[in-house]
Amino acid sequence: MNVNDFIRKEDGKIVIPVPPGIRYMSQWADFNLSFFGNQPFIIDKQIPGCGFTEYCLTNDDNIVLISPRKLLLENKFNQHPNEIYYFENKCDDSYTVDTDLTKQHGRGDKKSVSEEDSNKDEEEPKKNNKKLLKMESKLNSYLNDMDSLRKPYKIIVTYDSFKHLKRYLVRTQRLESFRIVVDEFQSIFVDSRFKATTEFSFLIELRNISGQICFVSATPMMDTYLKQVEYFNGLPYFELDWGLMDKSRVMKPELKVRKIVSVNSEIKRIIREYKSGKFAVLSNPENEKEIIQSKEAVFYVNSVNNILSVIKSEGLKPEEVNILCSNTNDNIQRIKKRLGEKFIIVEGEGEDKVEKAGFVPLRGQPHKMFTFCTRTVYLGADFYSTNARTFILSDANIDSLAVDISLDLPQILGRQRLESNPWKNHAEFYFKNLGSGKGILKDEFDKLVDRKVEETNHLLTVLNKADPEERTALIRKYKKDIVFSNYKDDYLSINISYNESPVPVFNNLVYIAELRAFDIQQVDYKDRFTVFSTLKLGSEVEFDKMTRYIDMLREDTSKSISDRLRMLCETEEFTEDEKKVIAHQVSEKFDKFYNILGPDRCKANGYKTSDLIKEINILISRDNILQEFESVFVIGNRYSNKDIKLYLTNIYSRLGLYKTPKTTDLNEFFEVKKVQIFSSDRSSKENGLEILRLK
Repeated sequence: MNVNDFIRKEDGKIVIPVPPGIRYMSQWADFNLSFFGNQPFIIDKQIPGCGFTEYCLTNDDNIVLISPRKLLLENKFNQHPNEIYYFENKCDDSYTVDTDLTKQHGRGDKKSVSEEDSNKDEEEPKKNNKKLLKMESKLNSYLNDMDSLRKPYKIIVTYDSFKHLKRYLVRTQRLESFRIVVDEFQSIFVDSRFKATTEFSFLIELRNISGQICFVSATPMMDTYLKQVEYFNGLPYFELDWGLMDKSRVMKPELKVRKIVSVNSEIKRIIREYKSGKFAVLSNPENEKEIIQSKEAVFYVNSVNNILSVIKSEGLKPEEVNILCSNTNDNIQRIKKRLGEKFIIVEGEGEDKVEKAGFVPLRGQPHKMFTFCTRTVYLGADFYSTNARTFILSDANIDSLAVDISLDLPQILGRQRLESNPWKNHAEFYFKNLGSGKGILKDEFDKLVDRKVEETNHLLTVLNKADPEERTALIRKYKKDIVFSNYKDDYLSINISYNESPVPVFNNLVYIAELRAFDIQQVDYKDRFTVFSTLKLGSEVEFDKMTRYIDMLREDTSKSISDRLRMLCETEEFTEDEKKVIAHQVSEKFDKFYNILGPDRCKANGYKTSDLIKEINILISRDNILQEFESVFVIGNRYSNKDIKLYLTNIYSRLGLYKTPKTTDLNEFFEVKKVQIFSSDRSSKENGLEILRLK
């Protein structure tokens, strides 16, 4: 079978079928980047985790791989420490992609913008020259070593550090010997909401390169946005087709979708289930007789503050938690202040000392029970857990917490790599849609954008009419304004390229980022139904039967609660265990009726809610609670307040009581005394109670 016979054109794209038997790009012997010519082009690889990055780092070409995330590059470097060179820029304090966009004019905070502006070459302080020379010296040694071993060069670098690498390669006349691969290039658009000037400058650096530049992604920016950027509009566009010759390679992830009230509350609920030993179980895909428990949870929530709040409130310990976020000084200091020094990893000494919040474990390394991932991990990081489940949390009311269903979600779903993990193709998506009164009409948004476009054109007209001295003064003024206003009132940017004078330009990336942000928040998350519509249109996901049934029982208000309860009790579509889960997910009432009384008692009461509530109140009596308390709390023993709340949570859960656990609940049955108890490592004391006697 000749693959070339099946190459086709489709909607302006050249679709290349992947031969049967190929699961990873490195297995495709006939694939070669030289096929695409000596030009910029786009490859839509379609499937995250198909090994395209790995192929670039192990083939016979000289490669510069440019990635948007340091964490991804660190992960790849740790997998190939002696084969690739990580051109790590320690001159500029890197921007963060964990920023809460609500803090400064609805976008990045003032500090992150100031750091971005400090990256401008003509403003780099002289103290960085020594660091640059050291970086170049190490790179030169690597290149010489590869020459002596007759091996290809493999250099990895972040978007913002590429300018330094490029200048070295130009100066040493080596640039033309490399193929440039821009990994996860949709980040150029997505990150423009956080660091627009940096992304714009990166595109300018690429524009001046004559040769092959491969823009690769499994989730390229949508055509409507791509066409609005002159650089990308009209580039050859190739798409890999994995399904034509082997449909089994296109695995649709199973996504359970739930609407929530609070991101933090949902994370805490899941943590408490794991801590209490309520582990989900599935059969090993490679051995159906083996049952695997999920004892690890990976949370994707793009807020360091939310993560720290949950860890602190739930009393999680460093050995239980892996925090994966941008290792900026701001994040490190926040972690130290909120959680303590023990939650920070220190590597190296002196000038080479590096502090990190966490790291992505390599294949075979142990994973912690809870891993928290900000946006910095959405792209490219490989997890090799044997039993981790994936939980994605999204809140459309907070810019930084809104997961882009079309771009972020498919990337997250591809992060677990091991086929032996039963939850590899499963994920749970919890979302909070846009609150009432927080929307903005499309007409109003369009007027706002048009006003900013008009203002930008006015500013450019003034600058173009000014004489050289006036122009220089105005540019200096506008540069400072960009730092503090962060494109709040216009889209004016100052393009600074190496050895060139500053040029005022219209920053199209900021414009597009705002259009996309509106679509995410105001369209995709307008209500629950638009979320499901976007999921079905934008993601290759498969909704499980239970999700659809739960949604029907929640949303079908044309039927009474009694009628919907009858449907659940009498359906034969699900097992008894599945019905219990469905009842728990539908509502508190359904949970109590089905899981406390049971389907037979519901039927005996004719499914009348008033009668069912009376029976529940009789069933859950004070004696039942006392019996549970006596079985857990031993007279004469001491318990920390934290342990008391955990025990009460389990008791109320067993009894089906939706009651917030409080230490004062013990006063109803016991006489108690406040005491101080040593912590488990005896390093500190905790507040607690001693059980004296029954009342």
